[in-house]
Amino acid sequence: MKAAGAQSPDDNDEYLQIQVPSVTKHHLGIRAAETREPIRVVVLRALKAYGVTVPDEAISDRRKKRPA
Repeated sequence: MKAAGAQSPDDNDEYLQIQVPSVTKHHLGIRAAETREPIRVVVLRALKAYGVTVPDEAISDRRKKRPA
């Protein structure tokens, strides 16, 4: 059981599924590869730059880190 106020960022996440043009998805994939971040992070950064409210803690790579 989680204590009040100890919510993880995922607790408030919701799914959003959209269709984008192929060229857009391709360019998102290129940007993600260049920055070594998931497409989700690239999109959230872009939305924030556009003026949409995106909490800073939501813009993080949620994948498990591998030892170097």
